[in-house]
Amino acid sequence: MQAMDKRKRSEQYRGSIRFFAAMLLCLLFVFLQTGCTPEPGKETSGIDQGMTQTYTLDPFTVTQRLSKKEITIAEQLTLVLDTAVPEGTDVEFPSYSASLGDFTLKDIRIFPVRMTGSGDTVRVVHQAAYLLEPYLSGTYTIPAMTVTYRDGKNDTPASELMTEKIEVAVHSLLPPDAGQVEIKDIKPPLSLPANTMHLALVTGLVLFLAVLALIGFIYWRKKSEKKERTIVQPRPEDIAQQELERLLAEDLLARGEIKIFHMRISDILRRYIENRFGLQAPERTTEEFLVALALAESPEHAHLGKHKALLTDFLNQCDLVKFARHEPTLAESEKTVVICREFVEKTKERVQGVQGARGE
Repeated sequence: MQAMDKRKRSEQYRGSIRFFAAMLLCLLFVFLQTGCTPEPGKETSGIDQGMTQTYTLDPFTVTQRLSKKEITIAEQLTLVLDTAVPEGTDVEFPSYSASLGDFTLKDIRIFPVRMTGSGDTVRVVHQAAYLLEPYLSGTYTIPAMTVTYRDGKNDTPASELMTEKIEVAVHSLLPPDAGQVEIKDIKPPLSLPANTMHLALVTGLVLFLAVLALIGFIYWRKKSEKKERTIVQPRPEDIAQQELERLLAEDLLARGEIKIFHMRISDILRRYIENRFGLQAPERTTEEFLVALALAESPEHAHLGKHKALLTDFLNQCDLVKFARHEPTLAESEKTVVICREFVEKTKERVQGVQGARGE
């Protein structure tokens, strides 16, 4: 009899364990189902893909790139026009004042030109970017855009290359059932309880920090003045040599950017002359500068005049490249670098200590 009671209690115990295990499994299943249910409005859409279209009218090519095909009213859209043309071709991008189609035009940026290709396939790349912004949701239209080309050497008629219009979908940030959203009124401002002790502590702390800041500023100012007295200003020839080394490190001649290289090296030598002799060289043409040099009467200017032939040769070579579309050989460009170094070396300021040592 006792064995039967014991077995019956054991079965009841096992049955209770099974019941609680089943309840735990049900609760776990409900929890997992609730956690995996997606939240409303969290679905990801493919509105971050851009768009590229290319139009060709031999020998001109226009590439139109759109950063996104669909945006929200809180986003901006970038439209880029790239055109590759032969050398000597003038390019005119379409200009707009306040809007581009249905979009508000926030900014227009024209990038510096660059060279691509080699030999007979050399092309000059012009690029313009338009920053667009929507105002309301809906379908926006970017109109057809016309790029104009003119031969800079001949008076031939201009050529035009036109893109197609583009439609862009602008989505709202509100959910589809926005009409049911309740807009609550602004809560009134809360008044803080008066606490004079707290106010006094804060005021004292602010004054203490202000005094510390003043002391620190005075100390820093005196220390900075001492450092400024010991700073040795670099000489004009050192500045010119450093700028020339940085220019050569960019390797513009090997990349075919000959005009940019001669513009940069001409600016380096003109700034050196201004810093060394006080002549306003960067703002003047070559003829104006040489006339001013001939009229100068100071001993320093007379020293500069001794090397007028070397300077004239250098400036004329740079002007031919900048304004006459002259394309020098690599050897001629390297000779320009040699002339620049030689001119700086012959006209640099002599250190008194070195001269005295040589005189001895």
